[in-house]
Amino acid sequence: MDMEQRLNAKLAPETVATTLMRAGCFLSAYELIKPQIIDSVHDFYWCGFKDGEHQYDEARYARDVVSLNPRSKYLASCAWLVDANALTDEHVATLAEIRAHRNEVAHELPKLLVDPDFEVRVDLLADAVEIVRRLGVFWGSIEADTNPDFDGQEIDYDGIKSGPYLLMEYLAAMVGVPRRKEPGHHGGDQAPVH
Repeated sequence: MDMEQRLNAKLAPETVATTLMRAGCFLSAYELIKPQIIDSVHDFYWCGFKDGEHQYDEARYARDVVSLNPRSKYLASCAWLVDANALTDEHVATLAEIRAHRNEVAHELPKLLVDPDFEVRVDLLADAVEIVRRLGVFWGSIEADTNPDFDGQEIDYDGIKSGPYLLMEYLAAMVGVPRRKEPGHHGGDQAPVH
């Protein structure tokens, strides 16, 4: 297919619609992952209310989390999640790819719409969905283990589905993202737009 044909195919209304939907899904995935890493790790150090405000054990948070990477709460939180067996080093590497591609999608949207060689990386979107699922299971397990409402109940931890995961699962299905059990590195593989 020559360049003119490829450009015409890229600019076809159904292709543009699919590209925009995938871009929106990818941007949403990143925005759903980030708070589960930064905010949820910080919230783990919650220790009650005082004068109507949330209180945190900031000294312990600084010692246990921030010290793992003083220049980046995000990377420090990722390291803490690896230590807690919520994520693996491979997940963190995949998250770096997701973040880099998110920046490309957010800042190069016109290029995404017209360049036949630039697509939303569906492989990374599938990885993002799985990481959102995994983080939801981790935080849900902690909630189930520490909430007395669940005492004496048998809990299917792998069956926990967080709100962010349900949203990502829905969006990913809507844009035709295949389900994946574990994220992995796929280099520059890109799924063609259908």
